[in-house]
Amino acid sequence: MTTARRKPTKSSAAKTTTAKTIAAKKAGAATKPVTATKKAGTATKPATAAKKAGATKASAARKPAAQTPPQGSDGADVIVLTGPPSLLRATVSVENAVDQRVSVRGLILHRSGQQALTGSGAAVIAPGATADVPVAFRLEQDTPPGEYAAEVEVGGVRREALLRVEPDLSMHVSPRRILAEVGRQAVTLTVTNDGNLTIPLAAVVRARTNDGGAVVRAHIDDGSAVVRAGTDDGGPGPGPDVTLTLTATTTLAPGSTTVLQSHLTVPAELDPARRHTARIPVGTADLDVIILPRDPSE
Repeated sequence: MTTARRKPTKSSAAKTTTAKTIAAKKAGAATKPVTATKKAGTATKPATAAKKAGATKASAARKPAAQTPPQGSDGADVIVLTGPPSLLRATVSVENAVDQRVSVRGLILHRSGQQALTGSGAAVIAPGATADVPVAFRLEQDTPPGEYAAEVEVGGVRREALLRVEPDLSMHVSPRRILAEVGRQAVTLTVTNDGNLTIPLAAVVRARTNDGGAVVRAHIDDGSAVVRAGTDDGGPGPGPDVTLTLTATTTLAPGSTTVLQSHLTVPAELDPARRHTARIPVGTADLDVIILPRDPSE
């Protein structure tokens, strides 16, 4: 008895093709490099012990391309601190490379041949996070303007830094305010240069009197080296000048203090029934002069 062979149906042929495709895919899946690549990447991650050795990494905070900070010898961004000597500021980017919170405090500025300085700046950084920490340092007030190489120590890690010290025209005079009378009187002044630039003091300075009816505006007469402050005394024209004359021309060096002998002259034509004031410029400081009324009817 002869048995007729059954032709494969379309459904059985499809099943055979599908089985072959699945087998081929399984075979191909074993040869794909994705898993190997991931494993290799996993193997290159730093060990926990290595992370703990350098818990924080400090660098200059990123700025737009036009303001990219200079590069240090190790290729990292240099921390640039800018300002007058009394307050140099910068923002430092600090990375926490361990799996626990890190407190950043006690920043230290190191300069060659100078004593280390402690600065201000603190932050608590979460595990794996990066924080921008504002920092500030105070140098000696008479530090000349210019650029200075330094290092900033943050969390035990030192980073290269650049100090850009700006000019600071700062001084004060004592006494700050005096009472004066009509005529000529001796005045002793103590002046201190709190900045980092030399300040010349004019031998003769003048200020026009004011009875409270005008705003003081100072201007410099370069031709005569006389400094005046223009105001008025309430009349139709500017009030008369009071004059401060130093006994000697003086140049005030940064960080220095000098005692000056001078004479103040108050004109007699001031209205005796009014109280007058004048603000005399002494370098970059001001000396306020008050002339009380001479008439008791005020």
